Amino acid sequence: AEMARVLADSNHVPLHRLSLLVHSVSIMHKSLDNMPKDENWQALTRNSTNLRVYMMAFDVKSDDMLRILKPSIPLERIHFDSYVTCVSGAVVDLISRQYDKFLTHFILMNDVVDMSAFPDLSDNRNEDPLVLLAWRCTRLSLLAVHGYTVWAHNLIAIARLRGSDLKVLEVTEESIDFDQGELADQ
Repeated sequence: AEMARVLADSNHVPLHRLSLLVHSVSIMHKSLDNMPKDENWQALTRNSTNLRVYMMAFDVKSDDMLRILKPSIPLERIHFDSYVTCVSGAVVDLISRQYDKFLTHFILMNDVVDMSAFPDLSDNRNEDPLVLLAWRCTRLSLLAVHGYTVWAHNLIAIARLRGSDLKVLEVTEESIDFDQGELADQ
């Protein structure tokens, strides 16, 4: 929060890019109470109107991500990588709601050992968070998913929603799953 206050000072040259690394180890040893609040991000973006944020999160729990992601962050790119924890559908949904004007890159990687049990972000809901991300985030040009279940019909929906604006759609073959009815039709 203190760093955001210093950078927001009008005496500083406006920022264009800010890369943030959030790691589970650093969160274990430091409190999230010192993270910038939404008003800190608002002040920073007032002085740096072209600021875009790139965030990399390694093994960060979804509850912690929900505390870190503030509405006023001009988040352009986010990369989740995990070995232990999994990103929740709630985090993906929040990202698609809060950063729909800026988000261009969304990378979701889960380096699991058991390739037969990938986490499913949709949690058996009718609305898949990745489809909603593709629908809401109109600037999305890269979507990469590895180690999470992506239903084949949702993959098609994502491709149709973003069309040729989606330059990279990368999904591990093992991540793609089919409904039993779809398999019978194949």
